[in-house]
Amino acid sequence: MLRLSHRWCAAMLLLATCGRGEPEPADLQALRLPTGALLSPDGAWLFVSNSNLDLGVKTSTLVVLNLRALDQAFAEEPAPADAELSAASPCRVSEAMSKETAEKAQQVVECEERYFIQRAHSVRFTSGAGNIALDRPIGDDGPWRLLVPSSLEERAVTWIDVVREAGGIEVDCGQDGEGECDAAHSLQRLGNDPAGARLPSDPARIFVDREGYRFAYLPHLLGARMTLIALDAEYGPKITDITDASQSFFSTEPLGKGVLAGGFAVDQRACDPTDAPPSSEGCTRPLLYASHRFWPGVRLFSVETGRDTIVRFGNHWLLGVNPYAAGDRPFMGEIEFLDPDVGDRLLAVHTTPPSLSLVDTSLGASGEPLNDPIDSVALCHNPNLLAVHRPKQGEAIAFISCYSDDEVAAVALGSFTVIATIPVDDGPNELVVDEARRKLYVVHTLASTIGVVELDSASPRRLQMIRRIGLGG
Repeated sequence: MLRLSHRWCAAMLLLATCGRGEPEPADLQALRLPTGALLSPDGAWLFVSNSNLDLGVKTSTLVVLNLRALDQAFAEEPAPADAELSAASPCRVSEAMSKETAEKAQQVVECEERYFIQRAHSVRFTSGAGNIALDRPIGDDGPWRLLVPSSLEERAVTWIDVVREAGGIEVDCGQDGEGECDAAHSLQRLGNDPAGARLPSDPARIFVDREGYRFAYLPHLLGARMTLIALDAEYGPKITDITDASQSFFSTEPLGKGVLAGGFAVDQRACDPTDAPPSSEGCTRPLLYASHRFWPGVRLFSVETGRDTIVRFGNHWLLGVNPYAAGDRPFMGEIEFLDPDVGDRLLAVHTTPPSLSLVDTSLGASGEPLNDPIDSVALCHNPNLLAVHRPKQGEAIAFISCYSDDEVAAVALGSFTVIATIPVDDGPNELVVDEARRKLYVVHTLASTIGVVELDSASPRRLQMIRRIGLGG
């Protein structure tokens, strides 16, 4: 997440650009303030959302990086640092890195992104794009459906279908000749009814259910609200429930001011029908966790599946972290289960104080999860997002992006210690683990680049940024 609120950034830009005329159309073959990324299930493509958080162009975009073409380009000898790049020679040694070290073994190779993005794969939609969630509406053999929340202007969730064909893909959101997604692919109101309640402001990170319940969940950074999206409606996804602000789905900050209340991320606890928590009603409904943004803990919730409405359970303060030790906020970032197939340990990022907690979510005497913090480790400043590397052999590693420090922390999950703090480009945000390539992709919002970190345990450059997609600036 950015240091400042999206709406504040937008307001400042509007003041600064008053009188300059209409913004230009967004470039369909570029990285520009990217915020979200998603690896395709076949590992061939990296979907990237460009946010347009400064409103410097007309819209956000979704662009698609061809990872196989990038593999081939990175395998070739790069051009020297001052070389002009072209389709025939798209990569070079980074000038900044070449000044810092003369050792080839430490160089970063950078590639111009436009040579790996096809314009036909790119679309334009509402500004303020965030993360990208994947749905597979008709199973593994069907199309991939991407859901992207946008927080600025006409806030919405845009859904985009990706169809595989003859080794390539086709991207469809009903776009016109300029790549603009149509209104039918934009979720803005309850029930998709023009008279329905408006999608609340400040949508955060969207999460698609992974236990077979056909829903997506969208917390909101402000306003204490949660949105439920049914994925199997007649004409595509549909907003079916928005919690009322008066219900305080998310708690207000605990430092006495009681003003800010919102959520950040959602994850789902696996359910075993032979040992199901009572709240799951025998695994007939999901058991979900949502991180508060301005309160140091999580809320548990579910869905009344027959009515497609949200059911609230209790809040759980993560006692291993003391927010009173620091006057800053927000408090919580992303959450993710250590083993999604088991669900007995939860990783929770604390933005303030900067740390990662391990939470015992195994079932207690009541049959419900304990939700007790059992370990914590300090991190670099302003951590928010999390990704877990789960090698077939060796210790799992959690990576956490620290936006303020331009670093990514690596935490070995067996010993629960920081084993590396990796310098990256400006504004690290989304993290994506590519297990097949043994790489970590780091989305740099402010630099408008994507870093590639080596994860191969046999490499002398393990846990270093070795490549850069995009030239930045």
